[in-house]
Amino acid sequence: MKAAFLSEFLTARNVLSQSAVIYVVVAAVLGISMQSVVALVAAISAMTPFLMLFTFCAYDSMNGWERFRATLPISRCELVVSRYVNVLLSSVVMFLLGWALACLISGMAPLLPLEEGMRASLSSEFDPGLLAIAGLMGLSLMTAVVALFLPFALRYGLTKAMRVVPVVMVMLIPVSIALLKQFPSGADVLVRIGGWLDANLVAGGVAFAAAALVVYAASCCVAVSVYRRKEL
Repeated sequence: MKAAFLSEFLTARNVLSQSAVIYVVVAAVLGISMQSVVALVAAISAMTPFLMLFTFCAYDSMNGWERFRATLPISRCELVVSRYVNVLLSSVVMFLLGWALACLISGMAPLLPLEEGMRASLSSEFDPGLLAIAGLMGLSLMTAVVALFLPFALRYGLTKAMRVVPVVMVMLIPVSIALLKQFPSGADVLVRIGGWLDANLVAGGVAFAAAALVVYAASCCVAVSVYRRKEL
C-alpha cells in the first residue's frame, strides 16, 4: 500500500506545490476583493478535490503510466485505494492552508493598507471555528461530487468520464424536482434542515463531512470492483 501511495504522490507533488503557491496569491486577491475570508477558505477547499482528480487521471493517460503501474507488484485494489487517499489527503492539506491563510488575512486586516470598510469587513470574520466550518463544508461537498466521478474515471478514463458524469448529474436535477413534487412535505423538511444547520453550524458541518466520507468510502468500494475488471 505504501508503494502504491508513493507512486501516486511523487508524480503529483510538483503540481500540488505549484497549486499551493497559486492558491495563496489568488485566494488573497479573492478574499480581499470580496471582503470575505469565509469565501476564500471555502473556494480553496472546494477547488482542490477536482484539481487533484484531473491531475491524477491525466497522468494515467500520459506515456502509458497506467499500464506501467499495473505491472508493478501492487494489487489493483491498492492502486484504487491509493488514488482515493491521495486525492483526499491533498485536499485536506490545501484546506488547512486555506484556513491558515484566511485566519492570517482576517487577523492582520487592521494593519493592511486598505479602506476602513474593507478592514472592518475582513476583521469581523476573524473566527477560526467559523472559517474551519466554511472550508470543511466546501471540501465535503466537492469530495462527494468527486466520489461520483472517480469510479467512471478509473474505469473508462478521464475523457469518457467527462462525457458521462455531467449528463448523469444534470439528469438528477429533474428527477429530484419530480420526487419533491411527489412529496409536498419534502420542501418543509429541507427548510427545517436549513434552519437546524443555521442554529447548529458546527454539528451540521461535522455531520455533512461524515456523510461525505461515507459516500467517498462507498465510491472507493465501487471503484475497486470496476477497476479489477478493466483491461489495460
